[in-house]
Amino acid sequence: MKKTILHLICLFFVLPVFGQYTVTGGQGQPLLAKEDAPVKVYLLNGLSGAEISYTSDTEEPHQWYKYNVKANEKIPIPCRQNKNTSTITDVSEGWGYSVGLTNAPSTSYVWIIDYSTKQPSFLNFEVQEEGDKCEFLKLITDVLAPPLAYQGVNGEQRTLQRKYHLVYDEFKWKEDDLDFIKSQRIDTLTGILSEIVIDAPLINTSFTLKGDEYAEHFGINHELTIPKYTAVALDVHSWATLFKEEGDDELYPNESRISGSAPLTITFDAYANDPVASLYIWEIKKIDPATKDSVTVKRTDSRSLTHEFKESGTFHVQLEVTSIVGAQPVCVDKSQFYTVFIGESDLKLPNAFSPGSSYGTNDEYKVVHKSLVSFKASIYNRWGNLLFQWNDPDKGWDGRVSGKLVPTGVYFIVVEAKGADGKSYTMSKDINILRSKNN
Repeated sequence: MKKTILHLICLFFVLPVFGQYTVTGGQGQPLLAKEDAPVKVYLLNGLSGAEISYTSDTEEPHQWYKYNVKANEKIPIPCRQNKNTSTITDVSEGWGYSVGLTNAPSTSYVWIIDYSTKQPSFLNFEVQEEGDKCEFLKLITDVLAPPLAYQGVNGEQRTLQRKYHLVYDEFKWKEDDLDFIKSQRIDTLTGILSEIVIDAPLINTSFTLKGDEYAEHFGINHELTIPKYTAVALDVHSWATLFKEEGDDELYPNESRISGSAPLTITFDAYANDPVASLYIWEIKKIDPATKDSVTVKRTDSRSLTHEFKESGTFHVQLEVTSIVGAQPVCVDKSQFYTVFIGESDLKLPNAFSPGSSYGTNDEYKVVHKSLVSFKASIYNRWGNLLFQWNDPDKGWDGRVSGKLVPTGVYFIVVEAKGADGKSYTMSKDINILRSKNN
């Protein structure tokens, strides 16, 4: 009995029949705009000569249907069939179509939209004059676009989303090149257009609004252009270059804070999106530690500033960049800021060294110092004769006179110096010259 039941079930089970639709007609190539299973949405640019064909893997008779609300409320329509391919020619916009075989119901559908009746109309495109153009730019648009609607198989109404393209020039900073690179930018915009907000351009540019993407597919030109926009926004970059001979002075630089000892020479360089960036002003101020008041030390209207810090204390270095249109300042950037801390002075005199004893190890007499702005050191022998002098605290004495090493023993150093903090130094000390017996 079980075998009989299984046999009956097999008799009434229908194997699926696989096939595919082909849509032709109108001007240009029809576009499969969306596959919203089980519905395939096609756009045609006009319905002249529109046809839908279906090819199956069997030559059984095909039956075509159409619906405009629900798929289960479909209406049978005639077709012409040649072997395993059938075709309908009475194709209308706003209808869904399907085909089935005698023993196989429809499982996939084609919805037709006549794009020629639903193209967008570009009525207006302009820059909104009000608002802060230093950060953002608002473009006002007026685009009329009828909905590209279709029905799901259960009667749910759905809509294709249009995409538009905004084309303009951009200026982007390349850190590796320390320069701006100009390129064309294309933004994709979706939905209903009324206003477009973008980052404020850094370069003079035109704006072109194109689309939608279906018009582009059919080779239809829908666009409006704002011929020229004068940029005012700023993008400023800067860096500090420190000049310091190797010595005992401490130096601690990072991106925005620099600590060191005087004299310390620093060059500050700036680069912005010229020629929009019309005016550069560097300013150095010294901060009073008690009142926090500031006094301008240096000010220059240049992209580059070099300054030698000779005084101890805290200094603020700031760059101000301005864009100017018609002799009027528009945007101001003060984002580039540095703090320079010059430490208090210090001076220490070693009491011994060993020239000619072991090369590279303690073979030169050097003072230990911080933030000295003037310096003079003199070496004397035990009879008070001057042997050597130097004026750079980073230099020293190699223990030679007229190219020959002096004998071991006690010598005398006198140092006069002045610190960046105003402190004066007058120091003297015995120096022992040591040398191993083998030297």
